[in-house]
Amino acid sequence: MIYNYDGTFDGLMTVIFEKYKDIGKCEISKESDQVNFLASEFVETNLIEAQRVIRSIKDNIGDEFLTDAYKVFKSKDDTKEETIAITVKSCLIYGRIYLGSSKKAAIRFRQILRNFNHEVHTYKGLVRFREIQDNYLLGEIEPENDIIEHLTPHFLRRMPKEKFIIYDKNRKKSSLCEKGSWEIVEILEMNGVDSKEEEIFKDAWQGFYKAIGIEERKNHKLMISNMPKKYWKYLPEKQSSLD
Repeated sequence: MIYNYDGTFDGLMTVIFEKYKDIGKCEISKESDQVNFLASEFVETNLIEAQRVIRSIKDNIGDEFLTDAYKVFKSKDDTKEETIAITVKSCLIYGRIYLGSSKKAAIRFRQILRNFNHEVHTYKGLVRFREIQDNYLLGEIEPENDIIEHLTPHFLRRMPKEKFIIYDKNRKKSSLCEKGSWEIVEILEMNGVDSKEEEIFKDAWQGFYKAIGIEERKNHKLMISNMPKKYWKYLPEKQSSLD
């Protein structure tokens, strides 16, 4: 049996509440337009039921686990729904000790969480902002996981007085931040135009980077090893190296 839901965290919590006995013997997936010939059932999101599951997780497993479960939910992994559901049920039965066990779902939960946290950490050091119209700073990213919600607070702490946008190009959404407050908004296409000051700065930075480089000592393989090429797209000093 496949249980479909609306793709929200509350929706997944509702599935766990209503289909608790079937967890471990069923599939859980976000509703899609694709034709599925296997038996399926759509579970309507119920906020009261979802909150009951969330409260049970907080009381019996802990707030930290709930935070981690949400990160796993925001990951790219195809098995995340079943992994979360099985891990929640198992922790409620056996306690938090299950999280460190060698059980398949526990191992998968830790792997997904590690991958998510690693990507957030990586982008904290790699997001490059450029000044665009209306004095906004724009940082564009193309992450594998849906990390924008977990990445934004880092830059809010670093730039509390700035107006800036972090745009997830893969998911067509942005965090719009201004003077310490922020919100997630959908933007189908980001048309950021560099300010004149930004163009001057970018040209100067590229010139400096080129001037200090020693052609004979360039190690392309080492560069890629230290920073995979997929991250180079929005680094001004690497623009000429993408070809």
